[in-house]
Parts: sequence; C-alpha cells; structure tokens
Amino acid sequence: MNDMQPLCRMATVADRAAAWSIISRQQELMRRQGRNQWQQGYPNPEVIADDVQQEIGRVLVLDDTVVGYCALIYSGEPCYDTIEGRWLTDSDSAHCRYSVVHRIGIDPDFANRGLASRFLELLMDESRDDGCESMRIDTNNDNVQMLHILPKLGFERCGNVVLPDGPRIAFEHLL
Repeated sequence: MNDMQPLCRMATVADRAAAWSIISRQQELMRRQGRNQWQQGYPNPEVIADDVQQEIGRVLVLDDTVVGYCALIYSGEPCYDTIEGRWLTDSDSAHCRYSVVHRIGIDPDFANRGLASRFLELLMDESRDDGCESMRIDTNNDNVQMLHILPKLGFERCGNVVLPDGPRIAFEHLL
C-alpha cells in the first residue's frame, strides 16, 4: 500500500455502485467460505440506496478509490434493546448515546492491509466527535475476521442479540 492515508466520508449517490460491488463481493466470499452471514438477500442494492438517502452510509476512500463501505447509525438499533448478556452502557434505542456499525465490508482486492481496522477507528473518531459514549456492533459466530479485529480494537464481547436474520454476537466499545 502506498503512503496515502484512507479517509472516511459520507457515501453519496455516486458511491452506490462501488458500495454495492464491495458488499456483493463480500457476500460471495462468505458464501464460498461456507459462512451464513449475508446469505439471505440482505444486504442488497436497495438497502445501500436507502443508507445513502438517510445519510448513514459511509465509504472508506484510499487514493480516490472507494475500498470500504458501512452504515453508521446514530438512532439506535431496536434489536439491541434485548440482549442475552449486558451492554457496557445502559442506553437503549429510545435513549441512544451510542453509534452502531452495520454492513461493513472492504473490497477483497484490498484485503489484508488493515483497512477494516482503520475504517472502524475512523468511525469511532466520528462517533466520539458527535457525542456518542460508545459504539456497538454485532457479527456472526463464523465471521472470523471480525471476531479477530473487534477485540484488538478494544471492543468487548457483551453477549448475544437476535437480528431479523438470526442471532449475532454483540460487542461494544467505550469511546
């Protein structure tokens, strides 16, 4: 990788095709690895378009190339209101003081360069600057990459939550 530092910015309509390409390639990679996450038609291009319209889509850009995509949500996550375990903070989606990262993916052509970690660090910085006291994220039990990255970045495993497409391992990081 060159000396260019990646930057995180709000996704625009012009970024939708690149964002969907990243997510769909991640879905295919997960499928080939026998993983269950993102295999039931979610996320899809309509979800990405909705993220952009709601201004929750974020892209990671390296040297003018979109290399990562996610949704950064400040309005809470109702599925997180019920947890088997305990969050580090007491806020819920009705009294939200946390940000949520969903649908995070890195272009497979840029894998193994630490970009997922850097993306999450930049999202934590944005969340902290916007007054959040923590960040929450969930992942499948077979997503070995995220299960490796999250603890390295200081995320603590808090328990399990159930999303519409199944159970997930829940993590939180105090900002």
